[in-house]
Amino acid sequence: MTDTTDTMLEERLAKELAGRLLGYADDIAEEDGEDDETLAELEHMRDVADKAYAALSDLALHCHNRREDVAWGIARRAAEDAHALATFVGDWIEDMEDED
Repeated sequence: MTDTTDTMLEERLAKELAGRLLGYADDIAEEDGEDDETLAELEHMRDVADKAYAALSDLALHCHNRREDVAWGIARRAAEDAHALATFVGDWIEDMEDED
């Protein structure tokens, strides 16, 4: 019973973190203007994405070690998305800094 409960929690955590990161990216992308406030928000978002990538990578490894293939796959894909998001936002920040 505990293994099933742990697996369900791990799957929900992986899905929730991935959804939050993608929603956060959409909110920033919809904002108008590229001022100091937007740059600070982007830097914060990049930091959050970096931390999420590390946490999701740890979660994926944990799931893999427990042979929880479904949870591992979800966590791995979420970690890849977080890494891609952090890279995208990092590039966006560099472009904004180059314009100044």
